Amino acid sequence: MVQLLNNMADAGSVATLTLLGACGFVVLIVLNLVFFLNQEESFSVWLKNATSKQRVFAVLDVLVTIIMGLEFLEILFLLIFI
Repeated sequence: MVQLLNNMADAGSVATLTLLGACGFVVLIVLNLVFFLNQEESFSVWLKNATSKQRVFAVLDVLVTIIMGLEFLEILFLLIFI
């Protein structure tokens, strides 16, 4: 019985962290959208005029967004099919 309760507590912890990660992904997407829509030039023009440090951060931002997007889809499909 104690083992069952421990497993349920672990599952609740994982679910909470998963939901926090999904919310973080939505916030990341919204902030990226707001940032790039407020630019007066396109992303390609901005990237051409950016410093190397800004380019590295832009590439990291794209990679993190893709990884978080895939994780979000995994969570979504897991919740739908369970």
